[in-house]
Amino acid sequence: MNSFYYILLSTSIALLAIFVSLPLLRLPNSNRLFFSWRPTIADLVLSNGVIYTSDHSLSFSYSMAVRNGRILHVGNYSHVKQLVGYGTMSLNLIGAIMVPGFIDSHVHLIPGGLQMSQVELHGVNERDEFVRRVKEAVRDSKPGSWILGGGWNNDLWGGALPMTWWVDDVTPQNPVWLTRMDGHMGLADSPALKLAGVTNSSEDPNGGTIMRTSTGEPTGLLVDSAMQFILPCIPEVSVDECREALLKASNFALTRRVTTVVDMGRCYPGISVEFSWQDFSGF
Repeated sequence: MNSFYYILLSTSIALLAIFVSLPLLRLPNSNRLFFSWRPTIADLVLSNGVIYTSDHSLSFSYSMAVRNGRILHVGNYSHVKQLVGYGTMSLNLIGAIMVPGFIDSHVHLIPGGLQMSQVELHGVNERDEFVRRVKEAVRDSKPGSWILGGGWNNDLWGGALPMTWWVDDVTPQNPVWLTRMDGHMGLADSPALKLAGVTNSSEDPNGGTIMRTSTGEPTGLLVDSAMQFILPCIPEVSVDECREALLKASNFALTRRVTTVVDMGRCYPGISVEFSWQDFSGF
């Protein structure tokens, strides 16, 4: 009988030793613990605020715990504080309202990012400023490279439409294409018109107009389908340029509290969907 109790006691001690050591065991080739009863510790705890959850069962709460960018718990601080440990950052919202990030369901994210590196003409209300911004872009560009941009609105400076000779003097070696704010018209300088083959004898395409002077000379303004004379001449953006544009646009969206977007355009022209997806995963 004594030997039975001895075996039982020895087995219990061995099992207890194994159980105590379980938090130290790791799966082969893994940094993850096989088992642990240690509580999850939050990276960030926000408290003393009004947190809108979008959940009808608990529309508003007061505290929230976050770990690795994911929400661990939303509720009263008495529960959230149990997730506080060494290294947890605490933020007192001081009564501020906190809402989920906005979702924009129709975005052209990469084109938007590319535009952020182009000539910005939104709000320009005089010809001199229009020309100055183009001149500044030329100064920072190599001869022969395209100067792209847009957003201009001729109504802001009295209605007169821009023409090639507005910018020809400052862009003698650079083709220029600047779209109007509505996207239905663009201004090309003389080098761009030459590359596109637009001359006095060019005919208007169906659904478009080459705007001309009284003598038939193109003014540089191309309307609607006539813009197709220019667009094929503009070099396709590279994958690296797309990456930079994506990062720039994403950072800008975050400053406006937009955390999710649905992109409605092509990602990387000429690149497989698989490559695009793998590359996006790095952001």
